[in-house]
Amino acid sequence: MRLQGKVIVVTGGSQGIGEALARRYAREGAAVAILNRNHAAGEAVAASIAAEGGRAVAIACDVSNADRLPDAVAAVHDALGPVDVLVNNAGAFVMSPLGGSDEASFDLMIGANLKGPFFLTQAVLPDFRAAGRGKVINIGSIFGNDGFPESSVYCATKSAIHMFTKVWALDLRERNVQVNAIAPGFVETPLNAGYRANNPDYLRRANERFGGPGVWMQAEELTGAAVFLASEDADSVTGATLYVDRGWSAY
Repeated sequence: MRLQGKVIVVTGGSQGIGEALARRYAREGAAVAILNRNHAAGEAVAASIAAEGGRAVAIACDVSNADRLPDAVAAVHDALGPVDVLVNNAGAFVMSPLGGSDEASFDLMIGANLKGPFFLTQAVLPDFRAAGRGKVINIGSIFGNDGFPESSVYCATKSAIHMFTKVWALDLRERNVQVNAIAPGFVETPLNAGYRANNPDYLRRANERFGGPGVWMQAEELTGAAVFLASEDADSVTGATLYVDRGWSAY
């Protein structure tokens, strides 16, 4: 087990990519703290991990509420100990066509996709300083680089996550903290289920462009990269965005 003894925080860990990462980290020996707004869903995942012999705890947390994030980190300390690895996975996706969007949707995506990662990373820095090491893994997107129809706000937030990754890597390198990102391709998750159901033509064209096995991935396909970046094997990797997209970004 490559992550034995590590304490890993996964935001948005009750479904989709976050759940897949939390489960894989636990199988690799880490103690996992699942932070998300739906506390009952988080508790269900934590209980399932425990039933499989892992160690996990669910902590209710809205990452867009910066004032409460130090309390969430303190709860992790009480349950598991200091944080070794932070995975900023929680996010929001709302279709936002220019001329047809509202401020509430804009604020939701900014809060979940940018404000949360920024202030939660800030909240775990004391743990990294005390340990003399640490790792941050940000979940970006291929659409932080490529455009996606009617999703300018979402794409902008993911582009910003990639830039956070670069600058934080520079800011924290002297503290022996590695900061990297994973940019998933098309992953089937509850977050995009509505879009998949309502936009078959776009998805058909994407598959035709890509060919081969098709563009759609399962969340479990990201977990190998996530384990690598959380492990000591990645101690010399920082400031990188690792595209896990079946080759989409090579086009």
